Amino acid sequence: MTELAVIGFDAHIRDLRHMEARAASDLADWLVHLKVKRYSDRTVYGYSRVVARLLRKFPDKEFSQFTDTDIEEVLLESGERSGHIDRSIFNHWFRWGYVKRRIPGNPVDRVAQIRHPHRRPTEIFSEAEVGLLEGLPFPDGALFTILFGTGIRRGEARKLRRDHVDLNRTRLMVYHGKGDKDRVVGLPPSVLKVFADIELIGQVQRDEYLWSLVLKERNQTRRYRTHPIGDTTFEKWYSRCIEAAGVRYLNPHTTRHTYGWRLRGEGLDLEERALLMGHESSETTKRYYGRLTVDDVMHKIAAVDW
Repeated sequence: MTELAVIGFDAHIRDLRHMEARAASDLADWLVHLKVKRYSDRTVYGYSRVVARLLRKFPDKEFSQFTDTDIEEVLLESGERSGHIDRSIFNHWFRWGYVKRRIPGNPVDRVAQIRHPHRRPTEIFSEAEVGLLEGLPFPDGALFTILFGTGIRRGEARKLRRDHVDLNRTRLMVYHGKGDKDRVVGLPPSVLKVFADIELIGQVQRDEYLWSLVLKERNQTRRYRTHPIGDTTFEKWYSRCIEAAGVRYLNPHTTRHTYGWRLRGEGLDLEERALLMGHESSETTKRYYGRLTVDDVMHKIAAVDW
């Protein structure tokens, strides 16, 4: 059986007692399965941390012996804003075990549903903060305009190349996004202008990355535009820009949340927002970015000229 050490995630988890549990090999095999499906290292690590809690709490149980009560005991220790996510991760693991015929059934089917927490609109950038970030010197401000104007995730931004943008058809193609899925995002005029500037000022070629690799060599900084920026370097770039703009720090994914709320403010309905953001279900959009209200409809009606 595959050991966790082979995958390399044990070094990042301080409490390693789960590696001695009877179900440790099943967890390890599942992590390999996720890697084969091209899940990101960050996602696989997060999944392993959640399941490790169950193994540490019940080290003597085999994979097939876990019950819904065992899982609910662990979920009681989850944070208010992460309980529904942890339940989903457990469901993913046990469903894999059932499909692989390692367990007779999925105990999560009998675990109580956890209500999703309400997302607070205060967890997005204000229009003033958006203006300060987009007003940073080129190319930083231009890159933030892309983030706020397309809602792409940090991983999608890191993989964004110039040839993923069609200026004539005003669209951006996201390849291998979350869940390894593709989608198309319509581009507003402000973002179209930024891409035109990137071509004119930045002279980025079609096969080059917008967030590209930067290395220091012999006291010189060189940019390799044919290579994407690393995740850690992206975080450093983002933090530097936040500090330079003088705005509060909100994590990079907040640019996507801000995009979602801006779409709502522009009057796009639930299905339109779900399509642009790449949500499989409009329920996800409704949960995070609010449902259509009477005020939204009245705003559209006021613009009707029959």
